[in-house]
Amino acid sequence: MQNKDVEIFLELVLTRNISKTAENLFLSQSVISTRLKSLEEELGYELFSRARGVREIELTKAGREFVSVATRMRNLYAEAELLGKRTRHSLRLASPESVYYDFLEPIVLKLHKENPELRVSLLIKDSSEIYELMKYGQISFGFASYESSHSDILRSHIFSQEMCLVVGKGSFSDKRVISPRELDPEKEVHLFGGNFSNVAKWHSKWFKEKSRSRIEVNSPHMIVSYLSEPGGWTILPRATARMLSGLHGITVCELTDAPESRKIYLLKHVGSDYSNNAAKVFEDALSFCLKEKQNL
Repeated sequence: MQNKDVEIFLELVLTRNISKTAENLFLSQSVISTRLKSLEEELGYELFSRARGVREIELTKAGREFVSVATRMRNLYAEAELLGKRTRHSLRLASPESVYYDFLEPIVLKLHKENPELRVSLLIKDSSEIYELMKYGQISFGFASYESSHSDILRSHIFSQEMCLVVGKGSFSDKRVISPRELDPEKEVHLFGGNFSNVAKWHSKWFKEKSRSRIEVNSPHMIVSYLSEPGGWTILPRATARMLSGLHGITVCELTDAPESRKIYLLKHVGSDYSNNAAKVFEDALSFCLKEKQNL
């Protein structure tokens, strides 16, 4: 099974359209169809159901199950390409997107400025994927939003992300303190992925069986355009909310009853060597930024 076949499959999962996939990957439609058929023959089952005259293709049950396998394979191919580039001056880091903007970005900027010889590879992943990458030693350090029981992974709680309410400009008459009772769950722009179990618990408390949001996204940057509807709102880590507010003019508010803070853990692999220069300078920068964060 070739990396290109996996790449084609995952792009088809996103587009559900052979011609669009061909356009995105700069390949012909016949190449896409041939490679897909070859992959299905190699696996021994169909990944997509294709009806004559219908442009959009649908994943089969086996295809849906293969998505997570293909995603892991793509990660492995990417890590394999990096094997020859690893040196004592290289770091491989993985983080959820909200943790990156809240915490990791200033660390990497500090490293980049103060250590010109250091090479850093960054991956934005959900916490579950980061545990998988760490389990197989594919990253130097990882950040996750929950504590798992992997015996070969060291976990330490390093900080907590305070959550807050974000609304579109002009919503709620520019009130800065809002009760959850004032929020319409159907007008929420829901951020999923990254294990926001604290927000899920808060939802259950305030909305119970009421209908949930009509828009769900997995990246904070995707939220902004959907907050323009009157009454539109979302729950985000405070630092991420401030970053988006500075870029787009959305409003950061307080809740009379906010979700619990989300704990963030630093991950290290039990069998990895952290005595090299790159690991030491990273941990020094991490320690410095944690102290600065505590003093804010």
